[in-house]
Amino acid sequence: MHKKYPLLMMTLMLFFYSISANAHNLPDLGSPGLVIYDRQTEIELGRAFTQALHNDVDLIKDPQVLSYVRRIGHRIAEHAQDNRNYRFYVIDDDAINAFAGPDGIIGIHKGLILAADTEDELASVIAHEIAHVTQQHLARRFEQQSSLNVTSFASLLAAILIGTQNPGAGVAALMGATGLSMQEQLRHSRIHEHEADHIGITLLQKAGYDPHAMAHFFGKLAKQQQIYEFRPPEILMTHPVTETRLAQATHRASQLSKTQHQHDPLNLGLIQLRLNPKRATLQSRTGLLSTLECYQQTLNAHKQQNTPCLSEALNTHPNNRLLKLKHIRQQQGLNPNRAVSDYAKLIELYPQDEAILLLFAQAYRTLGQEENAQTLIISHLDNKRYKYALYQELSQSFSSQQRLAEAYLFEAFAYFDLGNLQRAQHLLMQSKRTHRPIANIYQKTQQQLATQIKPNKN
Repeated sequence: MHKKYPLLMMTLMLFFYSISANAHNLPDLGSPGLVIYDRQTEIELGRAFTQALHNDVDLIKDPQVLSYVRRIGHRIAEHAQDNRNYRFYVIDDDAINAFAGPDGIIGIHKGLILAADTEDELASVIAHEIAHVTQQHLARRFEQQSSLNVTSFASLLAAILIGTQNPGAGVAALMGATGLSMQEQLRHSRIHEHEADHIGITLLQKAGYDPHAMAHFFGKLAKQQQIYEFRPPEILMTHPVTETRLAQATHRASQLSKTQHQHDPLNLGLIQLRLNPKRATLQSRTGLLSTLECYQQTLNAHKQQNTPCLSEALNTHPNNRLLKLKHIRQQQGLNPNRAVSDYAKLIELYPQDEAILLLFAQAYRTLGQEENAQTLIISHLDNKRYKYALYQELSQSFSSQQRLAEAYLFEAFAYFDLGNLQRAQHLLMQSKRTHRPIANIYQKTQQQLATQIKPNKN
């Protein structure tokens, strides 16, 4: 169950949330549309939203799940051709839903990943949400909910800012500034859904995925709901499906060429098992059942227990990195030095994969080689888009050595990466106040962080 949202999240939810979405789920921020705010405002909203996600929403932290979803997301976002800071997160919620937030913050619910039959289907939803961002549907929602003069826009923005300090004032300002009728909201929501389909399908095809996957996935969910007469999945409530919408999406896809990107069909099944080890595996017609059943055994087995079938699975799928990681992890307890060597080879093949980097560092730490773990992470930080978990690992490593100055410093960096400047500033001060002086090699790092944190800024 999600923790109770802070007022910032509630204010964002009231303003952006499509009216039909469930209150206990994250708002589908991309479904409605909004005012063209300037780039700096969008960046600030994105930073605040990211902070709220990490503070008050149950996020999946499995680095292999995140790495998989982010590979798909960034493959698609590369074709968006805008300068937004796209970041992808997985929400620990069984609802079949997804959302788009300010500055390219995309959330995919665990339930949606489990509902997809192919990577193309999962990619289609991600592409749809990215299209909500590229088409500035958030900004256009502002435009439609006010007369769109400077005063009305300022009042909307103030509602969000005031809301972080004064709940009553924030909600009052928000409700006073909005006036779009329910009928108009629904009309604009439908327009934006069609637009997100059109643009999203194009992005999907450019990224090498099947452009027909979007209409197929949404149509499949709608058909399942009709057949079994269950409550509609949240994604159908926030992304209403009509015959016209499906027909237009199918027509758009038919105008585009077939997919070119070759992705391993095994990966989605493995990720689904990581999200739910008890989940029924893919049907035998996929030809992957034996491998998935083996992987399921490894997830349910004791940490040190050897699963012989994994070697056979690797022989069948020698290039699957998820199987390779599972094999290394399984052998780590038997031969930790060999595991370190195997991680070193794997990271050379996939230098951008944060999951491999984290597992590699943790293998060093298992051997008591904290300095090697620290050097490894720091040497890879510059080319990593997601640094929060890496900074946290560094902080824990230094803490285990009782090097509190460095531990506080990298924890400060972790919160700075989330946009929580107040917490980062507090931890930076803790780093400076520790009795043990910080190592010389990190003094410059400490000074650099200090120059980036503005006093008394949230």
